[in-house]
Amino acid sequence: MQTIAGNFEIYYDVETQRFHTNKLDLNLLQNTMDKPLSVILQITRKCHFNCKFCSEKENIPDPELDDLKIFASNLIGVPRIFLSGGEPLLRKDFDKVVEIFSDNHIIGLPTNAIATNSYIDVIKNNHISVNVGLDGPRAITSRIRGDYDYIIEGIRIFIKNDIRFSLTAVVLRSTIDSVLYTCQIADALGAKKLKLVLPIPKGNALELAPSEYISNEEAINICNQIADAKKKYGWKTTFTFTIWNEQTEGYSILVYPNGMTYAWPVFSCDDKVLHLGDLHFDTIQDIWNRYPYKENHINKYLGNGIHIM
Repeated sequence: MQTIAGNFEIYYDVETQRFHTNKLDLNLLQNTMDKPLSVILQITRKCHFNCKFCSEKENIPDPELDDLKIFASNLIGVPRIFLSGGEPLLRKDFDKVVEIFSDNHIIGLPTNAIATNSYIDVIKNNHISVNVGLDGPRAITSRIRGDYDYIIEGIRIFIKNDIRFSLTAVVLRSTIDSVLYTCQIADALGAKKLKLVLPIPKGNALELAPSEYISNEEAINICNQIADAKKKYGWKTTFTFTIWNEQTEGYSILVYPNGMTYAWPVFSCDDKVLHLGDLHFDTIQDIWNRYPYKENHINKYLGNGIHIM
């Protein structure tokens, strides 16, 4: 899929699950683009896990299909939509949700790998990019996220059905010593990417011990270790690490199930989100015009605002 922004060709590589451009001139891109490259849309807050670091614990009712159709009409032109949660595959009408968005967007799916045969068909037939949460070896994932074996079984179903997938791991101080094991797991499973992120002090993460939050310097040191190990062991998976700083502040546009739309994460705001509008009434162009983090957004989705190994 390709989108044109002025003199720039921005395209999405299905194999790497990343956006690319032939040339990066932030000033021109910001002045030319009238909508974001990617939007995260929460289609539910329901989840079968209770992750130690989960930031989205406020109970908000699921949007009805009619609401999602309104959201879709106001998101026309956005290349990629993440159908997020909670756990999006807990929706009994997930296939109908996908129908609403599949014609006009690349679809991304963050999931804990609930994978029934019917969901597999929907995912495969619509070429959905899957991203599975897996935070390390069995004991660590089961402690901070949920049942490791349950997740691995879902990943095996994705592999069996030739569905490309990436992994996401939240890095805490108590999990630092397992990060290279997690990299090995990602490579052994054939994950396209392993996305490492730091927790956000919101929701369940507010109950984490302060010592669980590592410094940016420690995170960069982990990046260096991964780069060295990747070269040494010949890992094929791409590894990324998102570190929260001025360059990643507000870099994503996040839509809650009720249509409220925010820049995320914004650490100066009490709830770590900055309100931009309501997708029931505002078009994505309206929201983009109000959005103060365009440079960070463009950098993030073109791979320049995160550490890549």
